[in-house]
Amino acid sequence: MLNVLHVLNYLGNGGSEKYIYSLAKKLHGKSCRFYLAYSDEGKGGDMFKELGIELIRVKMKNPFDINAAREIKKLCEKYSIDAIHTHFLRENYISILSAILGNKAGIINTRHMLFENTGKVIFFNKFFTKLNKKIIAVSGSVRDQLLREGIVPDKVKLIYTGVDAEEWNAAATNSIRSEFHIPEDEVIITSVARFTEEKGHDFLIDVIEYFKNNLVNEKFKFILVGDGILLETIKEKAKSKGLENNIIFTGYRRDIRDILKSSDIFVAHSNSEALGISILEAMAAGLPVITTDSGGTAEIVNDRYRNGFLIKYGDVEGFAKSIFKLYKSIETRNECIKNGRMVIREYFNLEKMAEETYNLYTLCKHKE
Repeated sequence: MLNVLHVLNYLGNGGSEKYIYSLAKKLHGKSCRFYLAYSDEGKGGDMFKELGIELIRVKMKNPFDINAAREIKKLCEKYSIDAIHTHFLRENYISILSAILGNKAGIINTRHMLFENTGKVIFFNKFFTKLNKKIIAVSGSVRDQLLREGIVPDKVKLIYTGVDAEEWNAAATNSIRSEFHIPEDEVIITSVARFTEEKGHDFLIDVIEYFKNNLVNEKFKFILVGDGILLETIKEKAKSKGLENNIIFTGYRRDIRDILKSSDIFVAHSNSEALGISILEAMAAGLPVITTDSGGTAEIVNDRYRNGFLIKYGDVEGFAKSIFKLYKSIETRNECIKNGRMVIREYFNLEKMAEETYNLYTLCKHKE
């Protein structure tokens, strides 16, 4: 059994935590034993504790924190770690510094984000990533970004993030309609995303305003799931546009599957997205998807797959009219649902993701 140390700066509830959690469900206690070192507390700790993963606090002040690197080295010696799996720049640099200090564990990094790095970061990445065994790109868009930044192609491995189709398609245990008193004849359009700048909630509110004022003025409800620094700002914008009766802000929720299973349509509205785990979860749960063309999303939803609508970010009218198409046509919804499930089985399968990631872990096992 391989011992794997995941290193994460913030123990939150975003896509990287879901990514680790999904891997753990397939590998932890079977072919691997997972440990998780983190710096800052967040809402994500409980789900790892439920799987029996040991959480270890390691304060990581900055990417060049030599004390944190020493702590990582000690942890690897204590737990006989074979592979370190890092998820962002800070943790990756610190883990590589631990290797420079003599840590024998191999280091895998997953690039979860899609954005233009500064010249300084690109320069340091070229140096530090030489000591990574592999860098996992979660989408073709991320892979291409890494190559543009000068990362050696042999270092990069494309492994699409996968979801467990059976888990997400299981029956709901609770109804969001009952909780919020939404009639059965109202169409529920759901979003699951942190309220941060790149997630594009400001754009979504404009879409909802257009949808209500120009297309449909009753029998619908938007459910926006998530928390974040812009939540109150977005609430105020919705109120200023007279949308308070059309939108439910749920805050942070863990019962995402139940919410999706109670919904009719899923919307994703980021201005930058490496892939889009929430889109995969929605499709696996049996929802048609409308998403912005914001990076890796086009690898999930496109004309070839016929599983939803891909709209340019900022196209308020186009996005709203795509919602209207699904709102009006159950036949179109059902076609998107059927094709979406096929896409999950064929391309974004958790079993495949776990197997390919495990194969990289085996590269890290140091010989005695």
